[in-house]
Amino acid sequence: MRRTLVVAAVLLASVIVVQAQTPRLAAFTLQCFTTPGYHTRATLIGTFTLANRTVWTVASCHDGPSPSPWPEFEARDGAVEKVELVVVTVLEDAQYQYVAYNYCSTYGQNGYFTFRCMADAQQGGEVNVLVSIAP
Repeated sequence: MRRTLVVAAVLLASVIVVQAQTPRLAAFTLQCFTTPGYHTRATLIGTFTLANRTVWTVASCHDGPSPSPWPEFEARDGAVEKVELVVVTVLEDAQYQYVAYNYCSTYGQNGYFTFRCMADAQQGGEVNVLVSIAP
């Protein structure tokens, strides 16, 4: 009997209560657009300031959408206070030689915005960014 009680106590003590976190809907896009005869690449650095947490991320793209993982948010993170993004866009020729670059930055306070950054207005090198974090 005593052995049964000890085994039962050990089993009960080893049970850990796990609370599931409520996921928060968020969508992100970093897209490099190409111009015939050229290549576009970009690097994004983002800071997401929420009421209870700050998250940093880095993403990149090259002649298409970014394969980089984006941060995940939870309901307990609180309201979006500020989103700050910096993007460096580089335009290269067909041989991947530097043609032009541009540095763009922006911020938003409600968790939703889009913007674009171009390496060169005449030759291209366009990058589009979308950020949408549910309230």
